[in-house]
Amino acid sequence: MNVDLHTHTYPASDCSHISYRDYVAWCVEHGIEAVALTNHGDMSDNRSLAPALAAEGVLLVHGVEISTLFGDFVVFSPDLDFLSTFAAVQDAPRAGELPPDAAVVWVHPGAGGGRSGSAYYLGLERMVAGVVDAVEVYNGNWLGERYVTAAEQIAAQLGAARTGGSDAHVAGQLMACYTELPDPVRSTADVVAALKQRRTIPHRAEARRPRRFGLF
Repeated sequence: MNVDLHTHTYPASDCSHISYRDYVAWCVEHGIEAVALTNHGDMSDNRSLAPALAAEGVLLVHGVEISTLFGDFVVFSPDLDFLSTFAAVQDAPRAGELPPDAAVVWVHPGAGGGRSGSAYYLGLERMVAGVVDAVEVYNGNWLGERYVTAAEQIAAQLGAARTGGSDAHVAGQLMACYTELPDPVRSTADVVAALKQRRTIPHRAEARRPRRFGLF
């Protein structure tokens, strides 16, 4: 299944222009089977969209994006109460603090922290090595060669899974980058397991049009 692992909706992410209605409509129009929502430190849209999408036969996968002095991370977990403890800007998670049903993706590492204002520097990956399960190598907003190369190198150094995500803030960006995950994806737990097991293949839409849509 092809899965976009990084998207935002309004109002939970005030930088997004994808409304509740537009998000559901896009998923239905494009035959989406599952969608992962990763707003900035706010789970309210996840709670409201989950039943609306389920009514259309679409699974909502739960994640939250946080911005830290080490960069930006998306934490995935099936536990919405746990994800609700994260803020848009905060300290980075530490090894041993996360439950086993959570996985962490370091998103657009070469671009730094969007809300924290942090910048990547060589060797930073050693400071977060114990907590990162995956590195986003393709981000729809940061596809320049230097960003992709940096992310690929970081993933190799960490021995982490590699992912793709659109980081969409308008509906037309959805699936610009995505991650190929092993079938079936029936829950957030399935995504967490694939990330931890490194069973992911990142893609960008320019290189290959997905034949089967998945998580956003």
